[in-house]
Amino acid sequence: MLKLFNRKKEDNKGFTLVELVIVVAILAILVGLLAPQYTKYVEKSRKAADANNLEEIVKQLQVVSSDPQYMVPAGRYVIKITDTDAGTTIVYSAGTTTNAATTSTKADWRDGMISTLEGDWTKADNQLSSTGLKLKSNKWLTTANTDMGATANEHAIYAMVEVSADGTMKVTYNPSSIKEGTN
Repeated sequence: MLKLFNRKKEDNKGFTLVELVIVVAILAILVGLLAPQYTKYVEKSRKAADANNLEEIVKQLQVVSSDPQYMVPAGRYVIKITDTDAGTTIVYSAGTTTNAATTSTKADWRDGMISTLEGDWTKADNQLSSTGLKLKSNKWLTTANTDMGATANEHAIYAMVEVSADGTMKVTYNPSSIKEGTN
């Protein structure tokens, strides 16, 4: 009977404690090496999503301005996406050129933007706001730009769209790395 118990012990195909500790140590090393890379890619995807949201708003402004149904006055439109409760704002201010057709039967540009953008947008004096669209990444840092109302090292991204009287548009980004695809 004793020989039977000894034979089963010799045929035991389990792992020893040393083997299990070695496997756990190897897994810990792999996780330690891969975790920083994973967080880097997650942050990169958040920044890409923020840049895509800003770019989408700029494109929608271009679409609305080319639609004959809406009146988009010439001037400066500053689009700001921030991580605060303010969320996203699109502010219009009259530039050096003015549109002679300020009193028009065409629909307001803000109505066109609301109909094309996703989320809850509210109209105010010469601006649109959305508290639902905020920055996903907190790594954006702006540079001081008085034209856009940006302060240095603010957690926000900006686009300034200058619409001329003939309908052409010039877009400037802050930080400039948004358009360059860096950072």
